[in-house]
Amino acid sequence: MTLDIQNVTKRFGELKALDDVSISIANGSLVCFLGPSGCGKTTLLRVVAGLELHDQGKLVLDGQDLSLVPARNRNFGVVFQSYSLFPNMTIAANVAYGLECRNWPRKEIALRVEEMLSLVHLNDQARKYPHQLSGGQQQRIALARALAPKPAVLLLDEPLSALDAKVREELRVEIRMLQQRLGITTIMVTHDQEEALTMADNVVVMRDGRVMQSGTPMELYRRPSNRFVAEFIGWMNIVPADMGLPFPENGRPAGSHPLVLGIRPEDIQLLAEQDALCLLQATVDQVTRLGNLTRVRLRISENGASSREVRIMAEIQGMGEGLEVGMNRCISVAGESVRVLEWR
Repeated sequence: MTLDIQNVTKRFGELKALDDVSISIANGSLVCFLGPSGCGKTTLLRVVAGLELHDQGKLVLDGQDLSLVPARNRNFGVVFQSYSLFPNMTIAANVAYGLECRNWPRKEIALRVEEMLSLVHLNDQARKYPHQLSGGQQQRIALARALAPKPAVLLLDEPLSALDAKVREELRVEIRMLQQRLGITTIMVTHDQEEALTMADNVVVMRDGRVMQSGTPMELYRRPSNRFVAEFIGWMNIVPADMGLPFPENGRPAGSHPLVLGIRPEDIQLLAEQDALCLLQATVDQVTRLGNLTRVRLRISENGASSREVRIMAEIQGMGEGLEVGMNRCISVAGESVRVLEWR
């Protein structure tokens, strides 16, 4: 079921929380709305869920306009950050709740509850209450409850942000595998770029209520269309366009705004000073060895002028043997690895 968000605008008084947002979400895909706090990603999810009414635009699911369809009739499953389980009901009763509201027969409810608890590997917890489970287990139950009524779309509102790092990493894998197994169209809101890059088929990067860029994780990482996306997705070195680094073959973008160059740390090569590929001289300011990876912070002083100091970070494989603070190294970057970005 393809979900089309067409020119959606949402205002809260004078604040424009969503500004002419248009996105197409393919059937069976997992799409992440990604951005900093206040960018509009949660508002957009709530508009899709029917929990907020938009002021302009349309929501179309397989040709049907959902704009005036109440949330209870959209057949969307929602998982909130806070789990929202009923504390006075058993785990089985929590999962069954949505089915009872839809008047499923008792036998079918029992079978579906058993199936859902098996799906999230918590069959043995059916008679317990939410407070008797860990945070990760409670979120699995919230997911089972959302999936039980066989929703057309699954909506996840920062479902992992309340969990500790190890559990969060485990649940990323579980949720993604579950989504792929069921083939259910899923939208997830997150501010965690690693979460989005590792889980999503497509990522929608938002800022100030607008879509800055959307695409696959690798498209956003390797080919950011603007400086905001370049710096928000992973680490990006930003240097002046006239520092002496090569421009890619596509050259300068159209427009009159000042330009900068974006370079990923892994695309920087550190060479001996006499190497023929040397582009810029740099001084090693910091070396951080992380086992199979070494991060090197460097200071570039163009032509020895302190007024043009630029600091960048390089990542090299291995332990970076021989690299020490204060050493001089030569920087080389392939032109195809450089992104030309507008300053703003």
